[in-house]
Amino acid sequence: MGKIVMANNVLKSYYSGTNVVPAVKGVSLSVDMGEIIIIIGKSGSGKSTLLNVIGGLLTPDSGEVILNGKSIYGISERERAKVRNQECGFIFQDFNLIRELSVLNNIRLPYDIAKKEYDKELESTILRVLEIEDRRTFYPNQLSGGERQRVAIARAILMKPAVILADEPTGNLDVETGRKFMEFVKENNEQYKQTYIIVTHDMEWRNIAHQTYKMKDGELFLEV
Repeated sequence: MGKIVMANNVLKSYYSGTNVVPAVKGVSLSVDMGEIIIIIGKSGSGKSTLLNVIGGLLTPDSGEVILNGKSIYGISERERAKVRNQECGFIFQDFNLIRELSVLNNIRLPYDIAKKEYDKELESTILRVLEIEDRRTFYPNQLSGGERQRVAIARAILMKPAVILADEPTGNLDVETGRKFMEFVKENNEQYKQTYIIVTHDMEWRNIAHQTYKMKDGELFLEV
């Protein structure tokens, strides 16, 4: 299989007054199409920063990210936004739901942006798997944290993007729902060859991951 993601010598630092705080230190990562990889590590190790750089959300200080054949920091912001919408699905820790939209309209938002016809059959399947079928007309402020997480997951995977980038996707789910979601990811990965890059503390993901990486002090290591 070809490479769907290649990060080459990515460096990203933050600034605190006059101090430079390196978050990602020259990381390289190569991911095959259809792989599920997980990145584990302590809070502050640089996992989320790396994920945001890979997804085109956070410009690195140096280095290159190639996503599905496109050098995403070598194109315009408008083109990069199009890549993010059509090539990537994002599952954020803080959900990033639109509070003025219902659950159904939140998960359909990527379709609306891309001006594509809804896949109502897949939509129903995902809502059923995530157990939010009866929340279609609810708004985010009417949902629990776990329900908001499930809506964010549904929105990310509904358009069958080439790559799904997930930051603690099961962090707000109960154990049983988390396991159901992992099984869904496994089946979806096998059926559609979707690639998943998952930042997590949940070691259950090891059961379906093809590769496990560990991040420590801004550096990335392959676990064997």
